[in-house]
Amino acid sequence: MNIKILTLATGLNEILTLHLDGIGLKAEVVDYRRPLLPQIEDANILINGLGIVDPSVIDMCHNLKMIHQIGTGIDNVAVDYCTSRSIYVANIPKANSVAVAEHTLFLMIYMAKNMKGAGKGLMQRRVLNVLGSELQGKTLLIIGLGYIGSEVARRAIAFGMKVIAATKHPDRKGFATRDNGSINRRDRLAGFLDGLVSPDKIREYLSYADYVSLHTNLTNETRGMIGEQEIRFMKRTAFLINVARAPIVDRDALYKALHNENIAGAAFDVFWEEPANPQDKLLQLDNFVLTPHIAGWTTESANVAAEVITKNIEKVAHGEAPSTAINSF
Repeated sequence: MNIKILTLATGLNEILTLHLDGIGLKAEVVDYRRPLLPQIEDANILINGLGIVDPSVIDMCHNLKMIHQIGTGIDNVAVDYCTSRSIYVANIPKANSVAVAEHTLFLMIYMAKNMKGAGKGLMQRRVLNVLGSELQGKTLLIIGLGYIGSEVARRAIAFGMKVIAATKHPDRKGFATRDNGSINRRDRLAGFLDGLVSPDKIREYLSYADYVSLHTNLTNETRGMIGEQEIRFMKRTAFLINVARAPIVDRDALYKALHNENIAGAAFDVFWEEPANPQDKLLQLDNFVLTPHIAGWTTESANVAAEVITKNIEKVAHGEAPSTAINSF
Protein backbone atom coordinates (compact mmCIF):
# COMPACT_ATOMS: atom_id res chain seq x y z
CA MET A 1 0.00 0.00 0.00
CA ASN A 2 1.66 3.23 -1.19
CA ILE A 3 0.72 6.15 1.05
CA LYS A 4 1.72 9.71 0.18
CA ILE A 5 1.33 12.74 2.44
CA LEU A 6 0.47 15.96 0.62
CA THR A 7 0.84 18.31 3.56
CA LEU A 8 3.60 19.95 5.54
CA ALA A 9 1.55 19.96 8.76
CA THR A 10 4.00 19.93 11.65
CA GLY A 11 4.25 16.61 13.42
CA LEU A 12 1.79 14.68 11.25
CA ASN A 13 4.37 12.45 9.59
CA GLU A 14 5.95 11.47 12.91
CA ILE A 15 2.62 10.84 14.64
CA LEU A 16 1.12 9.03 11.65
CA THR A 17 4.25 6.89 11.28
CA LEU A 18 3.79 5.59 14.82
CA HIS A 19 0.18 4.63 14.08
CA LEU A 20 0.95 3.06 10.70
CA ASP A 21 3.81 1.02 12.16
CA GLY A 22 1.20 -0.81 14.16
CA ILE A 23 -0.34 -2.21 10.97
CA GLY A 24 2.94 -2.66 9.13
CA LEU A 25 2.65 0.33 6.78
CA LYS A 26 4.64 3.48 6.12
CA ALA A 27 3.88 6.85 4.55
CA GLU A 28 6.09 9.14 2.50
CA VAL A 29 5.90 12.93 2.60
CA VAL A 30 5.85 14.55 -0.85
CA ASP A 31 8.78 16.89 -1.51
CA TYR A 32 7.30 20.01 -3.07
CA ARG A 33 10.73 21.06 -4.34
CA ARG A 34 10.59 18.18 -6.81
CA PRO A 35 8.08 17.44 -9.61
CA LEU A 36 4.86 16.02 -8.20
CA LEU A 37 4.07 13.33 -10.79
CA PRO A 38 6.92 10.87 -10.16
CA GLN A 39 6.24 11.01 -6.43
CA ILE A 40 2.52 10.26 -6.45
CA GLU A 41 1.83 8.25 -9.61
CA ASP A 42 1.98 4.94 -7.70
CA ALA A 43 -0.04 6.20 -4.73
CA ASN A 44 -2.94 4.15 -3.39
CA ILE A 45 -3.66 6.68 -0.64
CA LEU A 46 -3.22 10.46 -0.67
CA ILE A 47 -3.30 12.18 2.71
CA ASN A 48 -4.07 15.83 2.03
CA GLY A 49 -4.16 19.04 4.01
CA LEU A 50 -4.83 22.34 2.25
CA GLY A 51 -3.66 21.30 -1.22
CA ILE A 52 -5.98 21.42 -4.22
CA VAL A 53 -6.68 17.86 -5.38
CA ASP A 54 -8.36 18.44 -8.71
CA PRO A 55 -8.86 16.02 -11.63
CA SER A 56 -5.38 16.77 -12.98
CA VAL A 57 -3.78 15.56 -9.73
CA ILE A 58 -6.14 12.60 -9.46
CA ASP A 59 -5.32 11.52 -13.02
CA MET A 60 -1.64 11.31 -12.07
CA CYS A 61 -2.44 8.47 -9.69
CA HIS A 62 -3.45 5.37 -11.64
CA ASN A 63 -3.99 3.14 -8.59
CA LEU A 64 -5.61 5.63 -6.24
CA LYS A 65 -8.12 4.17 -3.79
CA MET A 66 -8.65 7.00 -1.28
CA ILE A 67 -7.97 10.68 -0.67
CA HIS A 68 -7.99 11.41 3.04
CA GLN A 69 -8.29 14.97 4.32
CA ILE A 70 -6.62 15.63 7.66
CA GLY A 71 -9.48 17.93 8.69
CA THR A 72 -13.20 18.33 8.12
CA GLY A 73 -13.36 20.47 4.97
CA ILE A 74 -13.35 18.77 1.58
CA ASP A 75 -13.95 21.86 -0.60
CA ASN A 76 -10.43 21.50 -2.07
CA VAL A 77 -11.04 17.97 -3.39
CA ALA A 78 -12.88 17.08 -6.61
CA VAL A 79 -15.29 14.76 -4.82
CA ASP A 80 -17.64 14.09 -7.74
CA TYR A 81 -14.72 13.23 -9.99
CA CYS A 82 -13.37 10.86 -7.34
CA THR A 83 -16.76 9.18 -7.09
CA SER A 84 -16.83 8.70 -10.87
CA ARG A 85 -13.44 7.03 -10.58
CA SER A 86 -14.49 4.86 -7.59
CA ILE A 87 -12.07 6.66 -5.31
CA TYR A 88 -13.10 7.26 -1.71
CA VAL A 89 -12.84 10.71 -0.16
CA ALA A 90 -12.69 10.66 3.63
CA ASN A 91 -12.34 13.37 6.24
CA ILE A 92 -11.93 13.65 10.00
CA PRO A 93 -15.07 15.12 11.52
CA LYS A 94 -15.12 16.42 15.08
CA ALA A 95 -11.46 15.61 15.91
CA ASN A 96 -10.30 19.23 15.96
CA SER A 97 -13.52 20.78 17.29
CA VAL A 98 -12.09 21.68 20.69
CA ALA A 99 -8.86 23.02 19.20
CA VAL A 100 -10.69 25.28 16.75
CA ALA A 101 -13.16 26.42 19.40
CA GLU A 102 -10.34 27.36 21.77
CA HIS A 103 -8.60 29.26 18.96
CA THR A 104 -11.83 31.10 18.22
CA LEU A 105 -12.02 32.34 21.81
CA PHE A 106 -8.33 33.24 21.64
CA LEU A 107 -8.98 35.43 18.60
CA MET A 108 -11.96 37.05 20.30
CA ILE A 109 -9.89 37.86 23.38
CA TYR A 110 -7.00 39.07 21.22
CA MET A 111 -9.30 41.53 19.47
CA ALA A 112 -11.07 42.53 22.68
CA LYS A 113 -7.75 43.39 24.36
CA ASN A 114 -6.50 45.23 21.25
CA MET A 115 -3.32 43.17 21.35
CA LYS A 116 -2.14 44.14 17.88
CA GLY A 117 -2.13 47.79 18.91
CA ALA A 118 -0.54 47.05 22.27
CA GLY A 119 2.16 44.95 20.63
CA LYS A 120 3.41 47.94 18.66
CA GLY A 121 4.38 49.60 21.91
CA LEU A 122 6.66 46.68 22.77
CA MET A 123 8.60 47.09 19.53
CA GLN A 124 8.97 50.83 20.18
CA ARG A 125 9.91 50.35 23.87
CA ARG A 126 6.89 52.41 24.81
CA VAL A 127 3.98 51.71 27.11
CA LEU A 128 0.90 52.51 25.05
CA ASN A 129 -2.36 53.38 26.74
CA VAL A 130 -4.45 50.81 24.85
CA LEU A 131 -8.01 50.41 26.05
CA GLY A 132 -9.50 46.94 25.72
CA SER A 133 -12.91 45.47 26.42
CA GLU A 134 -14.44 42.41 28.08
CA LEU A 135 -16.30 39.48 26.56
CA GLN A 136 -18.73 39.24 29.47
CA GLY A 137 -22.13 40.63 28.56
CA LYS A 138 -21.31 40.86 24.85
CA THR A 139 -23.45 39.19 22.19
CA LEU A 140 -21.92 36.50 19.98
CA LEU A 141 -23.56 35.42 16.73
CA ILE A 142 -22.36 31.97 15.69
CA ILE A 143 -23.01 31.13 12.04
CA GLY A 144 -22.95 27.35 11.72
CA LEU A 145 -23.78 25.21 14.75
CA GLY A 146 -22.03 21.94 13.98
CA TYR A 147 -19.40 20.32 16.18
CA ILE A 148 -17.12 23.37 16.24
CA GLY A 149 -19.87 25.96 16.56
CA SER A 150 -21.32 24.02 19.50
CA GLU A 151 -17.95 23.94 21.27
CA VAL A 152 -17.57 27.69 20.72
CA ALA A 153 -21.04 28.25 22.20
CA ARG A 154 -20.13 26.28 25.35
CA ARG A 155 -17.04 28.36 25.92
CA ALA A 156 -18.67 31.69 25.12
CA ILE A 157 -21.46 30.93 27.61
CA ALA A 158 -18.80 30.22 30.25
CA PHE A 159 -17.38 33.69 29.55
CA GLY A 160 -20.77 35.20 30.31
CA MET A 161 -21.62 36.06 26.73
CA LYS A 162 -25.06 36.07 25.17
CA VAL A 163 -25.01 33.50 22.39
CA ILE A 164 -27.22 33.43 19.31
CA ALA A 165 -26.64 30.77 16.66
CA ALA A 166 -27.74 30.62 13.03
CA THR A 167 -28.07 27.13 11.64
CA LYS A 168 -30.04 25.20 9.06
CA HIS A 169 -33.28 23.69 10.37
CA PRO A 170 -33.00 25.18 13.89
CA ASP A 171 -36.23 23.46 14.89
CA ARG A 172 -34.55 20.08 14.38
CA LYS A 173 -31.37 20.79 16.33
CA GLY A 174 -32.80 19.97 19.73
CA PHE A 175 -31.07 22.80 21.54
CA ALA A 176 -32.67 24.74 24.35
CA THR A 177 -32.84 28.50 24.39
CA ARG A 178 -33.14 30.61 27.48
CA ASP A 179 -36.41 32.11 26.36
CA ASN A 180 -38.03 29.09 24.71
CA GLY A 181 -38.61 26.03 26.85
CA SER A 182 -40.57 24.32 24.11
CA ILE A 183 -37.40 23.22 22.33
CA ASN A 184 -36.35 19.85 23.69
CA ARG A 185 -33.00 20.12 25.36
CA ARG A 186 -30.27 17.62 24.57
CA ASP A 187 -26.93 17.25 26.30
CA ARG A 188 -25.05 18.44 23.21
CA LEU A 189 -24.76 21.95 24.66
CA ALA A 190 -23.93 22.65 28.27
CA GLY A 191 -26.13 25.62 29.04
CA PHE A 192 -28.69 27.52 27.05
CA LEU A 193 -28.49 29.56 23.90
CA ASP A 194 -30.10 32.99 23.87
CA GLY A 195 -31.41 32.43 20.37
CA LEU A 196 -31.45 29.85 17.60
CA VAL A 197 -32.36 31.10 14.13
CA SER A 198 -32.31 30.01 10.49
CA PRO A 199 -29.77 31.44 8.00
CA ASP A 200 -32.34 33.78 6.46
CA LYS A 201 -32.40 35.68 9.76
CA ILE A 202 -28.65 36.39 9.75
CA ARG A 203 -28.90 40.02 8.64
CA GLU A 204 -31.36 40.82 11.39
CA TYR A 205 -29.15 39.37 14.11
CA LEU A 206 -25.93 40.83 12.73
CA SER A 207 -27.13 44.19 14.00
CA TYR A 208 -27.20 42.85 17.59
CA ALA A 209 -23.85 41.08 17.60
CA ASP A 210 -20.63 42.33 19.15
CA TYR A 211 -18.83 39.32 17.69
CA VAL A 212 -19.72 37.30 14.60
CA SER A 213 -17.99 33.92 14.31
CA LEU A 214 -18.10 31.75 11.19
CA HIS A 215 -18.23 27.96 11.51
CA THR A 216 -19.92 26.77 8.33
CA ASN A 217 -18.54 24.72 5.45
CA LEU A 218 -17.58 26.42 2.19
CA THR A 219 -20.18 25.54 -0.42
CA ASN A 220 -21.74 27.31 -3.39
CA GLU A 221 -24.42 28.43 -0.96
CA THR A 222 -22.06 29.88 1.65
CA ARG A 223 -19.43 31.38 -0.66
CA GLY A 224 -19.55 35.15 -0.18
CA MET A 225 -22.42 34.90 2.32
CA ILE A 226 -20.84 37.70 4.36
CA GLY A 227 -20.71 40.46 1.79
CA GLU A 228 -21.09 44.21 1.64
CA GLN A 229 -24.77 44.15 2.59
CA GLU A 230 -24.25 41.83 5.55
CA ILE A 231 -21.31 43.87 6.85
CA ARG A 232 -23.44 47.00 6.69
CA PHE A 233 -25.77 45.42 9.24
CA MET A 234 -22.91 44.95 11.71
CA LYS A 235 -22.15 47.42 14.50
CA ARG A 236 -19.19 49.75 14.06
CA THR A 237 -17.87 48.23 17.30
CA ALA A 238 -18.28 44.61 16.14
CA PHE A 239 -15.60 42.06 15.32
CA LEU A 240 -15.72 39.34 12.63
CA ILE A 241 -14.00 36.03 13.40
CA ASN A 242 -13.39 33.46 10.65
CA VAL A 243 -11.81 30.07 11.39
CA ALA A 244 -13.78 28.28 8.65
CA ARG A 245 -12.87 29.26 5.08
CA ALA A 246 -11.89 32.72 3.83
CA PRO A 247 -14.18 32.82 0.74
CA ILE A 248 -17.25 32.71 3.00
CA VAL A 249 -16.46 36.43 3.31
CA ASP A 250 -16.30 38.83 0.36
CA ARG A 251 -12.67 39.95 0.38
CA ASP A 252 -13.15 43.42 -1.13
CA ALA A 253 -16.15 44.16 1.09
CA LEU A 254 -14.16 43.20 4.17
CA TYR A 255 -11.20 45.38 3.23
CA LYS A 256 -13.45 48.36 2.54
CA ALA A 257 -15.26 47.93 5.86
CA LEU A 258 -12.03 47.62 7.86
CA HIS A 259 -10.27 50.45 6.02
CA ASN A 260 -13.23 52.78 6.62
CA GLU A 261 -13.66 51.47 10.18
CA ASN A 262 -17.25 50.47 9.50
CA ILE A 263 -16.55 47.52 11.82
CA ALA A 264 -14.00 47.44 14.64
CA GLY A 265 -11.90 44.57 13.32
CA ALA A 266 -11.58 41.06 11.95
CA ALA A 267 -9.49 38.06 12.97
CA PHE A 268 -9.01 35.16 10.55
CA ASP A 269 -7.22 31.82 10.76
CA VAL A 270 -7.81 31.29 7.05
CA PHE A 271 -6.99 33.31 3.94
CA TRP A 272 -7.94 33.39 0.28
CA GLU A 273 -4.46 32.25 -0.76
CA GLU A 274 -2.43 30.16 1.63
CA PRO A 275 0.19 30.94 2.64
CA ALA A 276 -0.83 34.59 2.51
CA ASN A 277 1.26 37.20 0.72
CA PRO A 278 2.84 39.35 3.49
CA GLN A 279 2.28 42.38 1.25
CA ASP A 280 -1.47 41.81 0.96
CA LYS A 281 -3.33 45.02 1.70
CA LEU A 282 -5.49 43.36 4.36
CA LEU A 283 -2.40 42.44 6.35
CA GLN A 284 -1.32 46.08 6.41
CA LEU A 285 -4.42 47.09 8.37
CA ASP A 286 -4.14 47.57 12.13
CA ASN A 287 -7.62 46.13 12.66
CA PHE A 288 -7.03 42.85 10.79
CA VAL A 289 -5.34 39.85 12.43
CA LEU A 290 -4.32 36.64 10.67
CA THR A 291 -3.07 33.37 12.10
CA PRO A 292 -1.67 30.80 9.61
CA HIS A 293 -4.47 28.20 9.54
CA ILE A 294 -3.34 26.56 12.78
CA ALA A 295 -6.60 26.64 14.75
CA GLY A 296 -7.28 22.92 14.49
CA TRP A 297 -3.70 21.67 14.67
CA THR A 298 -2.72 20.52 18.15
CA THR A 299 -0.96 17.46 19.53
CA GLU A 300 -4.33 16.12 20.65
CA SER A 301 -6.11 16.66 17.33
CA ALA A 302 -3.13 15.33 15.35
CA ASN A 303 -3.19 12.09 17.34
CA VAL A 304 -6.93 11.68 16.75
CA ALA A 305 -6.42 12.45 13.05
CA ALA A 306 -3.66 9.86 12.75
CA GLU A 307 -5.82 7.26 14.46
CA VAL A 308 -8.78 7.89 12.14
CA ILE A 309 -6.59 7.90 9.03
CA THR A 310 -4.86 4.66 10.05
CA LYS A 311 -8.16 2.87 10.69
CA ASN A 312 -9.55 4.06 7.37
CA ILE A 313 -6.43 2.96 5.49
CA GLU A 314 -6.73 -0.45 7.11
CA LYS A 315 -10.36 -0.69 5.99
CA VAL A 316 -9.52 0.27 2.40
CA ALA A 317 -6.66 -2.23 2.36
CA HIS A 318 -9.23 -4.93 3.20
CA GLY A 319 -11.62 -3.76 0.48
CA GLU A 320 -13.98 -1.97 2.85
CA ALA A 321 -15.30 1.58 2.78
CA PRO A 322 -13.60 4.02 5.17
CA SER A 323 -15.68 4.85 8.24
CA THR A 324 -15.64 8.59 7.53
CA ALA A 325 -16.14 8.45 3.76
CA ILE A 326 -18.17 11.36 2.42
CA ASN A 327 -18.92 9.65 -0.90
CA SER A 328 -20.10 6.23 -1.98
CA PHE A 329 -20.28 4.24 -5.21
